[in-house]
Amino acid sequence: MIWIKRLLLVLPFVIAALLNILTAVSDRFQLRREHIAAYGFLFSSPWAWLLDWVPNPHNGTLQGLTTNLIVLWVPAVLYSACLWLLFRGIRSVRARRSISRQVPD
Repeated sequence: MIWIKRLLLVLPFVIAALLNILTAVSDRFQLRREHIAAYGFLFSSPWAWLLDWVPNPHNGTLQGLTTNLIVLWVPAVLYSACLWLLFRGIRSVRARRSISRQVPD
């Protein structure tokens, strides 16, 4: 069971890395870059409010890195953190139930 939890915590990073690689090689394999970008925005859509907080740099390379960070990697961290908090909450509820069962009336 612990391996499943670990794999679920790593899964958002795997998705972000896969989308990052697909974006980088989309021209070489003649893939539609628009579709891959749409998957990236679909991945980050629950965290779209973050785009309003990031300043827009005027350097092209820095702007590309910032966009990549905001669209792929920050949502991966947030997804993983939410899953971790969910697992911690489930574990604390189970611990409370087991303690309440062991206490005699």
